[in-house]
Amino acid sequence: MASAEGRLVSTFSVDGVSNYSALLLSPDENKIYVGARENIFSLSLDNISVTHLQKTLTWSTPERKRTECIFKGKDPQTDCFNYIKILLRLNSTHMFACGTYAFSPVCSYIGEQIMEDGRGRCPFNPEYRSTAITVDGELYTATVSNFQGNEPTIYRSLGSGTPLKTENSLNWLQDPAFVGSAHINGMDQERTDGQIYFFFSEMGKEFDFFDNTLVSRIARVCKEDQGGERVLQKKWTTFLKAQLLCSLPGDGFPFNIIQDVFVLPAKHRKNTLLYAVFTSQWSKGQAGSSAVCVFSMEQVDRAFSGRYKEVNRETQQWYTYTQPVPEPRPGMCITNASRQLGIGSSLDMPDKVLNFVKDHFLMDSPAKSQPVLFTHSVRYTQIAVHRVQGLQRVYHVMFIGTDNGRLQKALNVAGAKHVIEEIQLFTVHQSVLQIELDSVKGSLFVASHSGIVQLPVANCSFHNNCGECVLARDPYCAWTGTHCADVTRFPPQKHWQQDIEDADTSKCNITESSVSPRSLPSARQSDCEPIVIPANTLHLLPCNLRSNYAQRKWVYKSDIDHFLFPSADGGLVVSGQVGTNEVFSCWSEEHGFRQLLAKYCVTVDPSSDVSTSRVDASLVIESISSDVLTRDSAHSAVQHIKTYGTELAVVCVLLAMCVLSFGLSVAYRHRGRMKEVLRGGEQQNGPQKSPIRPGESLPLNAGALPSLPSEQKSYQTLEENCSYVIAAQETNSEQEDASTPQKCFRESHVEVSDISPRPRVRLGSEIRDSVV
Repeated sequence: MASAEGRLVSTFSVDGVSNYSALLLSPDENKIYVGARENIFSLSLDNISVTHLQKTLTWSTPERKRTECIFKGKDPQTDCFNYIKILLRLNSTHMFACGTYAFSPVCSYIGEQIMEDGRGRCPFNPEYRSTAITVDGELYTATVSNFQGNEPTIYRSLGSGTPLKTENSLNWLQDPAFVGSAHINGMDQERTDGQIYFFFSEMGKEFDFFDNTLVSRIARVCKEDQGGERVLQKKWTTFLKAQLLCSLPGDGFPFNIIQDVFVLPAKHRKNTLLYAVFTSQWSKGQAGSSAVCVFSMEQVDRAFSGRYKEVNRETQQWYTYTQPVPEPRPGMCITNASRQLGIGSSLDMPDKVLNFVKDHFLMDSPAKSQPVLFTHSVRYTQIAVHRVQGLQRVYHVMFIGTDNGRLQKALNVAGAKHVIEEIQLFTVHQSVLQIELDSVKGSLFVASHSGIVQLPVANCSFHNNCGECVLARDPYCAWTGTHCADVTRFPPQKHWQQDIEDADTSKCNITESSVSPRSLPSARQSDCEPIVIPANTLHLLPCNLRSNYAQRKWVYKSDIDHFLFPSADGGLVVSGQVGTNEVFSCWSEEHGFRQLLAKYCVTVDPSSDVSTSRVDASLVIESISSDVLTRDSAHSAVQHIKTYGTELAVVCVLLAMCVLSFGLSVAYRHRGRMKEVLRGGEQQNGPQKSPIRPGESLPLNAGALPSLPSEQKSYQTLEENCSYVIAAQETNSEQEDASTPQKCFRESHVEVSDISPRPRVRLGSEIRDSVV
């Protein structure tokens, strides 16, 4: 993946304006119209940055609408503005635009002051995804029609036809997120009316064994649909939908959420291709999984011609309908066969056919495909495809936008996936919102939240030699013998070289390559860049690859004994020693093609000696010449210098934890002895005061208490040589104690309480249950 170096890029943005999400190409006027927040811009297709060709139409929200929006509980900083969601051309003289208008959607013809109700055409919430298309002056929209956002609809308005919409009570749509629409027509054996297709993801109610399973859908309505005469009045009589299944071969991992679709038309309708970007609600990788799948209209027609699914209204279970289908086939457009039956429009359809459509709108068989491009490191958001005529055949080049502001240029050749280049267009974490392709001028227009970028589809001038031009495997580029040229701009010649399938560089004439030597260069060659560094300092020699598929290799003398190590960005850090003059060469190798990228003749200046033992490593790195070393490279080189501060801190923490653990373990093992020591200290300090205990009741015998303490083993303490004289304490407080403590005797009492029926004995500071 080559970088975007040398590519001409134009940008457009306005301070205070965001959400550049609606793009409309107008090749006849040589303009591109851009819809953003409360503004519509007109820019030149030649260069969107040219100021004098820019025009601005402000469509702001009045203060009254903003107040109503705030009263509805919406955020005044983000929600209560007019976000342009629809920007379409109705005819050669009129353009049609719709905006959220602070959660009160409205539509208007550009240049006129008349505004119409936008419900059913434009969403209330600017974050909600919707789609719209105009066909023969009629507007087809897929969005939500209420403030809460829980009434999705596919609606036809404007024009002379009957306004039609989907039937919400029949649950034809299950919380959909619309991503695109297309009018697909072409030459077929049997004439049919034009068909409008809508692409979206929704809840898959037929998968009852999984909760909240999302599926990708393609829905179809007929352009000449006029609704039913008695059944489905002012409703679609041709609405059908089928599943789009994009899954990996082998394990069958599904990419079930469609993000964008691009229709690549063909002369015959069945050869029309649908390039769609998918993500998955399940992860397969670090940052999520994305894929590009391709469906042909022949696959789609086969799905719509298959069996129907039927739902049990009581159990909400879906089954394959195997019974006979009424004639003419439900959901089909008016064909020559139906006209022979006397049915010239949907108003002539029998009621049994329309009743069948009400409950059998989902097809049983999906349209299946496998990814032509797959990644697990980034999420794809948008796609555009260009049909390019190469030297040998036609190729389909994909331009894919990502959620981190990048644009990938890729193709699939004979089942092999190849990313030609990747360009960083916007800042990180800024998703690509829209991509428009001008195939005539060969330009791409990529929109994001902060602005628009215009860039050419080809960047052949970046390749300096035949090897690079062929290894790029870019269908736009071919080697002419002197330079790499764009084959779409100049008529190709027979001797031009291009190999997309194998990237074989053996046919390249080595004499035509400006930097493709096959042998080790000499230090005396004039292309050696002189580098003078102070002694005892570090210096970074950069080496930037021109292709991400190439391998970097440094070449220098094997007897070099001073300090060398590679940097994080592929450079080489060398240390200067007095009296050494060395040559360092950086080579690139890819598919057998080898070219010299950089060559340095390093000389050490002894007059500017810097002792690395007395100077901090970061200061030494900063002394590297700024013409070669970038800030990122310097930071990388500093990181590669080995220091032991972190290791020392870790060792100190571990040692402290070990000492603390050892101390706690010793204290725990000798806890009994420590308690005795503490008790002995308390006895030496003086007699302990007996805590006040609640009185206890008399024993059950209510007689004399045992007089011999030796017979009551449970009353004895650790001191076996001491006995007790126990005196009974009556509830009457007037009686005095019958005995007094003697020598080496501890005073014990039997307390009597009305609360506790069981006598308890106090032994010093302890109270125990009596065994009497």
